[in-house]
Amino acid sequence: MALGIVLALGRLVLLSDDEVARLHETSLSILQEIGIKVPSKKVQSLLAEHGAEVDASRSIVKIPSSLAEEAIRSAPKEMVLCGRDERFDLALPTTDLPFVAPNGCTDFMNDLETGEKRMTTSSDLRDSAILCDYLDGIDFFWSVCVPTEIQPPLQYVHGFALALNNIRKHIQFHALSAEEAKWQIKLASAVVGDEEKLRRRPIFSSMNCPVAPLVFEKRSSEAMIELARAGIPVAPMSMASSGVSAPSTVAGTLAIVNSESLAAMVILECANPSAPVIYTAESCPADMRTGEFNYAAPESVLIGAGVAQMARFYGIPCYPTGIGMDETPKDWSELVAFSKDLVFDALSRGDITSGFGSLENAEVSSLEQVVLDVEAWMQASAYLRSFRVDEETLGFDAISEAGPGGNFLGLKHTLKHFQQEIWLKKEATVLEPSTTDSLVKRAKEKVKQILSTHVPPQLEEDVQTEISQILRACEKEML
Repeated sequence: MALGIVLALGRLVLLSDDEVARLHETSLSILQEIGIKVPSKKVQSLLAEHGAEVDASRSIVKIPSSLAEEAIRSAPKEMVLCGRDERFDLALPTTDLPFVAPNGCTDFMNDLETGEKRMTTSSDLRDSAILCDYLDGIDFFWSVCVPTEIQPPLQYVHGFALALNNIRKHIQFHALSAEEAKWQIKLASAVVGDEEKLRRRPIFSSMNCPVAPLVFEKRSSEAMIELARAGIPVAPMSMASSGVSAPSTVAGTLAIVNSESLAAMVILECANPSAPVIYTAESCPADMRTGEFNYAAPESVLIGAGVAQMARFYGIPCYPTGIGMDETPKDWSELVAFSKDLVFDALSRGDITSGFGSLENAEVSSLEQVVLDVEAWMQASAYLRSFRVDEETLGFDAISEAGPGGNFLGLKHTLKHFQQEIWLKKEATVLEPSTTDSLVKRAKEKVKQILSTHVPPQLEEDVQTEISQILRACEKEML
């Protein structure tokens, strides 16, 4: 009997089916009996209209299980994160490697020339967009840094405009208020034609974080409503920290993450039924000696696996954990060794992830580190590949031909398959070959080469004029 084609791939599984169901039921109980804190009267009213119980004096909203279940049913199970150029569109969910992006929104950058840590600028954001436009190993662009020389009310609007003109790939950004969200929607609409075209082709998505445990900050939650109504995918990133903003147990941390994710889903779906949402978390234990996030903790990988399982349970595209070395390797062998950490993070099998270029526990970015992380990701992909399992690859005829005690070196089956199935790559993909220069120097030279030669296609002149007008109107309103 002929066998069909099956794709085998490595996957990290934390929870049994019964444990997934129990976590779901516990999360529903948390939302219904404990509730979430929502200071925004606008969001309170929206949720009350859909059956939530609001205690306005304490800003506590209790969400009935039926409302959460309806939000799960309403949330799209598939979506496309569109690029300015449709060749870079990303269909979610993915059946293979997750789509990757650089680290996002740091205030500090290691200077490419001096190596000194300094505040980030608009030129850093532009350079990072150009670099990521060039690199095939980057699938979408989470804005690497904040243009800190611009006044805070305008940073995420001006920064978004800058990114739009310098990268053709999908952009993930932040909107910290409803006003910022509205201006970002106007800017993206100018690029694609109008708001209805943007709804059909969302060229950007937004990362909006609850404040663990179970708090939805006023301005950010109101931004979520604006984005949902415009059809912009929202990734509400839970950053619960075990022992500080979540229970110290893995199960308790997952309960907070899942409850926040479901609550965000309710807000978005109440604002716009079928609003695209990405189940998103970067949750890890705290370093109990300092209180800082400990992304290197082994529990981080397990929490990410649990997050991915819950997202799959709901059928929602997911970002279960960040990825990146967060450390600069001294040489090629150390880079290969570090790449195995990326494997563990990616074995949760999310749809998207980010973190390339991150240093100092994701507080600092580095352009050369982006290149080094891409190289490490190429090595990590050896462990994350899918493999066909069918009549041909099972090799019955080849095994019969070799027979007991034989070998497979000279068989046609071996010649046909070994280059695809056996990892032979031992050299860099992005870096230029060198026997003398250090890895970091090679990475810096590659960044300089890209920035001096690669010019992403710019927006049309009339679109740039419209963007300038939008930015002037934004400044007049927000300053």
